[in-house]
Parts: sequence; C-alpha cells; structure tokens
Amino acid sequence: MNISSLLLDSRLPAHADTVAVRSSDVEWSLAELAGRAGGAAAALADAGVRRGDRVAITVTDGPRWLALTLGAARAGAVCALVSPLTAPARLADAVARAEPRLVISDSGKGAAGAEGVAADALEAAAAGLADPGPVASRDDDPCYLLLTSGSTGPPKWAIHRHGDIRACLRTYGDHVLRLRPGDVTWSVAALATSYGFGNSCYFPLGAGACAWVDGMDRSPEALVHAVRTGGVNVVFGVPTWWARVARHAAEDRIPAESLAGVRLAVSAGEHLPSRVWHEVREHLGLRLVNGLGSSEATNLYLSDRPGGPRPGTVGWPVAGFGLRIVPVNESPDGRGELLVRGASVMAGYLGDPAATARALDDGWLRTGDLVRREPDGSHTFLGRIGEAVKVGGSWVTPSRVQGELLRDPEVTHAIVLGVEDDRGLTRLGAAVTTRSGAAAGIAERLRAGCTERLAAHEIPRAIVAVDELPALASGKPDRAEIARLVAAALPPSAAHVTEESA
Repeated sequence: MNISSLLLDSRLPAHADTVAVRSSDVEWSLAELAGRAGGAAAALADAGVRRGDRVAITVTDGPRWLALTLGAARAGAVCALVSPLTAPARLADAVARAEPRLVISDSGKGAAGAEGVAADALEAAAAGLADPGPVASRDDDPCYLLLTSGSTGPPKWAIHRHGDIRACLRTYGDHVLRLRPGDVTWSVAALATSYGFGNSCYFPLGAGACAWVDGMDRSPEALVHAVRTGGVNVVFGVPTWWARVARHAAEDRIPAESLAGVRLAVSAGEHLPSRVWHEVREHLGLRLVNGLGSSEATNLYLSDRPGGPRPGTVGWPVAGFGLRIVPVNESPDGRGELLVRGASVMAGYLGDPAATARALDDGWLRTGDLVRREPDGSHTFLGRIGEAVKVGGSWVTPSRVQGELLRDPEVTHAIVLGVEDDRGLTRLGAAVTTRSGAAAGIAERLRAGCTERLAAHEIPRAIVAVDELPALASGKPDRAEIARLVAAALPPSAAHVTEESA
C-alpha cells in the first residue's frame, strides 16, 4: 500500500477533522493535510514526475514538508530525504548520488543536472489541483531513501520500501510508543532523518496523533514554546540534547515546571550515559525511555519500556525484530556485534553493492553496534566496531575515556576521538560541554584527573570546552566538525583529520 494511503486515506473520512500537524503559524486537520498532499501529487505529475522517479526533498521542517513528501510518494516517486541543515558539500554530494529527476528545495535550485523547483512555487502550483489519487504501490516497491548520519564516515543512501512504514507502526509504534489521539510530538531530529521522519510524520499520523513541526530551531527554549503553545506532550531527543536541556533547567534558563505535561520522553541516536539519565530525572522530572536503532532499519529495534526505564541500558528487543549477537575477536560474556532482522530493514544501499553486501547477510543487518546481553534480557551498548583508536602503539577505547571525563561534576557531555597532528601521528582528543561559567581551567583539571586514573596513552592530548557540541540534522554530535576543533587545539599546531576519525 502506498504510504500516503496508509497514513491519510485509510483514516479518512472518519478522522477528517483531527488535527494532524501544527506549528506557530498554521494548524492543519488530517483532511487539509491530505488535500495538500493530493495537490502536490498532481503538481509533480504535471512537472513530469512518474512512478519510480527519484525526487530529492531538501526543505525546511514544517507542515509543508509533510504535504510535499507524502505528495511525492502519492505520485509514485521515490523520495530522497536530506535536511537543509546538512553541510553544503555533503548535501551536494548526497543529492548527486541520488540522481534525482527533480530537486525540491527552499531555494528552487537544481543540482547534479536535475531540474529544481522551489517549495513555495510547488505549493502554489498545487493549490486547487484535483487529487489524482495514490499511485498503486506494492509493499516491496521503493518509496524513500534515508541518508545515513555520516557521523563516522561518508553517508550512504539506504533504500526503503512502502511496506517499511507499516512495519514500523506495528513494531516500535504499537509495542513501545503507543501514541494515541490527543498526543502532540516534538522531535530534535530533523524530518529528513530516520529518527525525525518517524517522530514527526508516520508515528503520529499512524496513531491519530499530531506533530508539532516548526522550523529548524531545536533549542531548549523552542521546546518550552512548543509545549506551552502547541500542547506537546511527547518529546524525542538525543543524549547530547537532553543533557543540554537538563543543564538549562538546572541553571534556571528554562522553567522545569513547563515540561510537567510531558508524558513520554524518548532518547536515541547515541549512547545515553547513566549520569545524563539521572540529571534529566533530577532537573526535568522526566524518566527517559532509551533505545537503539539506525537509518538502515528505519526504526528502533532495542528499547526501554515506558513506565519502567532502566538507566545504563538500551532496553529489550522490540517485538517484530529478530536479534543476534555475534562475538567479535572471541569476545566473552554475551558481548559482540548486534545483528538485526525485521520487516523495516533496508533493501540495500543505493548504487553501492559492495557496501550492501557488507551490511546485509542473508537478511540480517550488521549494525556495527557492540552490545552485551544482560541476564534479564536487556542490552548494554558498548560502542561501535572500529571505535577504538590506536595511540602510540596502544589501543584506546574512547567510551572509557569519556566516562572518566564525565566524572567531573562540571562536565555535562564529552566526545573522545582520534585526530592527526601535523606530523601525521594519531593523537587522542576530546570536546566537552560544561555547566555555565565552568569552562575556565576545565581542560587542565580534566587532564589532571585522567592522569590519576588512566594510562598515559589514554590521556587526551587536547581537550576543548565548547558551549554546545556541533550537531548533525539527526541531533547526533557532528564528529567531523568536532574533530576539526580538537585538531586545531593540538600542540604545537593544527593538523588535518584522518578519514576514519572524521
């Protein structure tokens, strides 16, 4: 079934007047969203888009994004989703590799030889056009492309099908989120990311709930505004961002009581330290429901359960997914690489059969995540395969050093990585965020603490304190940009970053 039929037509007309999406400026009912998506489908057909054509969508988050994307899917196009927050060079490369028939953007510029159309112009052209109806689509027909985060390497396009969203709704949606009419979601991840696409599009629409989507501001103040103005009561964040919100509340920069109406707070996208979980609990009164997923699976396949989250783990298998742990280098005690199987796992990487063969093994997705299964069936995230950095002939596990940096009560988050110095040697570095006013002298104090408790090769050569960690559109830390900041602080001079550490 075409995803626009699943999310829109199947719920009309019984729920036509239900509010489906809102922002500071507009509020659309399900019927209005469906009408706009139908108009967009007609306008795209008039522009020559046909079944199976790829359409790149790089538009600012808002209600219009939902109408354009669902309209493109309704027309039978395969939507290549990329956030306008993506760094220009990376965005241009991603669009070029998608080889689109058309590029829909805020500016209207074409790319990679493809014609461009401005979102405003397409929206105007769609006004008043008759809905042509959804192009008939099978569950295994390609529907959308998700760009992998690129946080640890070049991003790739993961190919997903129309049936994948139904699978997401029936697994994580039904068994963990359990959204209901009256809920309003808010997501730190942009709509074009795998996390944001679910949080602000198909999970709320599929449950008869509403999404608050209001531009690209994901600050703590924007969250407070969304809760107060839009009635948001379900919030999706990432650990770095949750640490920031907790810090703002602790320092009275936002009123913690404004979040009292939030009934579900979710964290995913990166490792959630127990300390961050407890700080969110203390300063915001929220118990984070942590989980683990990927763009390749569209979905989360490990998760805590609302009502009983446990800090320090990524929870239990989500119903509908098969999980295996494969030992790596004879790893003991149930540790190893996590392999996942499920109906929402990608068909492969666009134009990259070699990478597809490495990632998919007889239907099993090699996630690259190192986990340990606990006696109660929950799982602990241990890092990523290849995360270890060799410094001075010795291996360093960044998560171990990160844990040491977080022992300091003034540090709210830390990223540890390897960078090259001006002689081409790999050095260990770190970037940290601190409580307000605590940055002065923090690097020296942290190095002193590391000297007491870590081996010499585990001590970061450079520690950079920043107000906020640079972030990708997914909300995850932008490790490439962080590595550049750290490399610039290496003594005696700046250096370039290795491809692996970027």
